[in-house]
This record gives sequence, C-alpha cells and structure tokens, in this order.
Amino acid sequence: MKKTIFKLILVILCITFFSCQKDDLSASKSSVTSDGLIKGKIVNFVPNSIDSVSAIIEYLDGSGSVSTTGDFSFILEVPELGMILAEKGLTISDPNAMIGSTVTFYSYLNKNLAGALKKCNYTNDSTAVTGMAYSYFIYSDRTFTMKGTHVNTYMFLNTTQSYVFNITLNKGWNELVRKLTSYTSSANITTESISVTNNITSDLQWQSLKEERELF
Repeated sequence: MKKTIFKLILVILCITFFSCQKDDLSASKSSVTSDGLIKGKIVNFVPNSIDSVSAIIEYLDGSGSVSTTGDFSFILEVPELGMILAEKGLTISDPNAMIGSTVTFYSYLNKNLAGALKKCNYTNDSTAVTGMAYSYFIYSDRTFTMKGTHVNTYMFLNTTQSYVFNITLNKGWNELVRKLTSYTSSANITTESISVTNNITSDLQWQSLKEERELF
C-alpha cells in the first residue's frame, strides 16, 4: 500500500513538473507595445552582415539600426486601416473594427537588401512540419475578438488549409502567432491545420533569413 501511494505521488510530481515546463514555454512577452515600440535580438546574428531593419506593409512603416550584438528597436507608425473581411466560419465580436495589413521585416547592409527578419521557431532550410510557428504584427483601432474555423482549398496546389482562430486584438499594435498544428502530405495532396492565437511562446525568436518565408 505504501509503495502504491509513493508511486502515485511520483506520478503527480512528474505531471506537475512537466506542466510547469510547458507553462514556462508559453510565458514569453510580446516584442511590440500597443503604441508601436518593437524591439528584439537576432539570435543568429553574424557581425557585419546586417546594420538596419525596416518594417514594410505596402510602404515603409518604420526602421531602425541593428547593434553590433544583433539588437534593434524602433517605432511602428499607425498604418492605413481597413474593414475586416468576414470570412466564412469566423465570428467577429465587433464587425466595425478596422485593422492594418500585416508587417514584413527586411534587413539591410549599407542600404542594400540583405534578407528578412522573422520571429519564428524555424530557420532558412526548414521545411513544413507540425509545431512550426511564427509571429506576425498587426494594428487594430479597437479591442475585439475573432473566433472560429475558416477553410481554404487551393485546387491548383492540391492543398487544404484550416485556420482555427482564437484571438483578442487590443487597440494599437498586437503580436499574434500562427502555428502549424497538423500537417500531412501524400499522393500530391497536402492538408494543414493552423492555429492563430495570442499565445507567444519562448521558442519564437528573431531569426535572420535569406528571404521572407511563410511556410504556411
């Protein structure tokens, strides 16, 4: 009986330990403040390879220098806003909310394009696998929620993507996360399930990439 109780305590301790580890992974802070201050550290930075970074929507939305250790910070301007398209399967708490387009980050050396920057958990040579994720940054004119599932089917690519949204956008700049939660590819048919959440995990880090890569 004592051995059984002891084993049970060990199981509980193990569950608690690994739960805490999982929670720690999910405790990372946003790289952007609501008023647009974005900052980060490029984890694979190579000295003298990058000296500045720019945020591009359809125009320059902000830029800043990169330090000799790969750190950067600058202000994102308020972008042009538009109404949200009510995609099938999604529920928006305030249909009058307006948002900006997502931002793409590019790196430069001596004013020449060097590559792209992305807050993600993959590198230049990665291929699509379950668990891959990246952050994207978007401006909202008010607080609202978006929930539900929207399915895109691309017949010419033989690809079906299911986007599962569970997000809250606050007034100002927001960091959201896309994560590939399932991926299958066989007989030239690809099926992907992608979650879109506010859950910024600590494995998402600023990577210097050869080019802008959204694998899903």
